[in-house]
Amino acid sequence: NDNNPCTDDACDADAGCVFTPNAASCDDQNACTVGDLCAGGACTPGAALPCNDGEICTDDARDPQTGCVFSVNTAPCDDGDVCTTGDLCALGSCVPGDALVCDDGNPCTDDSCSPTLGCLHDNNGDPCDDGNTCTTGDVCAMGLCLGLGSTDCDDGNPCTKDICEPGGGCGHLPV
Repeated sequence: NDNNPCTDDACDADAGCVFTPNAASCDDQNACTVGDLCAGGACTPGAALPCNDGEICTDDARDPQTGCVFSVNTAPCDDGDVCTTGDLCALGSCVPGDALVCDDGNPCTDDSCSPTLGCLHDNNGDPCDDGNTCTTGDVCAMGLCLGLGSTDCDDGNPCTKDICEPGGGCGHLPV
């Protein structure tokens, strides 16, 4: 007996011990291969052990002694929430980053974020300032700030023409 799993041992009356190579399954002592087979009297490595755990937050590797090794990393990832940016791996899981800024700078919209749709800007009916000194009762409508009334510039003097300048307010010109 030659203690080789890749040979079949026999005893021949004329030749003595005979060790014939076989094609049996064997173990090449490398934990990173599977399906090892005997060939030519020696154990040959089979296919590489698939070492992909499908997780972005681990680095996949092979160690001949132990097999697959999955080490945690700090890679960029996507936590599936469009309301976060700069997501990173930590301790093997994807951790949300900073909140997505959805402020569109429009006082006539209520800004929010939907985890699946992203930034939302819903029209509101809040009071606002349209920047025109000649309008009054400014209110948001359909996402725009609209003046509902006109500034009364009448100074009660029939000898002046009363005007309103959008950037300057009321004026009174001699007639």
